[in-house]
Amino acid sequence: MNVAWIIALTATAGSLSAGGAPAPAALSCAVATPAARPLVFEPKVGLTPRPVQARGHLELTGCTSPDGTATFLRSGWGSVRATARASCTSARQVRGSAVITWFGANGRPVGTSRLRVRADRLVAQRPADTLLTGSVSAGWLAKERVRGGISPATALLGCATQGMATLPGSGRIVFG
Repeated sequence: MNVAWIIALTATAGSLSAGGAPAPAALSCAVATPAARPLVFEPKVGLTPRPVQARGHLELTGCTSPDGTATFLRSGWGSVRATARASCTSARQVRGSAVITWFGANGRPVGTSRLRVRADRLVAQRPADTLLTGSVSAGWLAKERVRGGISPATALLGCATQGMATLPGSGRIVFG
């Protein structure tokens, strides 16, 4: 009788995320840099690849779960920090972390997720997308993959000639 209980408990625990709720198949949120607080790059990103540090905050809103298992996660506030070898059109060796505090329908915090940001190579028009690539290492949605993109509020044409020290923008992030 005890063995059956342990097997049932183990099977149930494996399908739960932090907080005792079922892990969603996928969670999708709109993501944006807060007003007047863009992502910051030091030194600024330029035409040729070089080591860069990135840091900033992200607002996650309108979160939805297609299977309905994460309806309690409505929005979030994230803090991200990473290093990379980056240029205006590519990012490599991206390593960093992020912490997201999740809020429920009533606007109160319901938990956190710790993310490991990691991308070995991205060649794109938006190298900042690598800041939304990785996996959840602990907390809500643990072990889920993370991917997303941030579109800059302004064109990146000036990046090659003047460099880019900040990036205001918005996009979408998906967990799962």
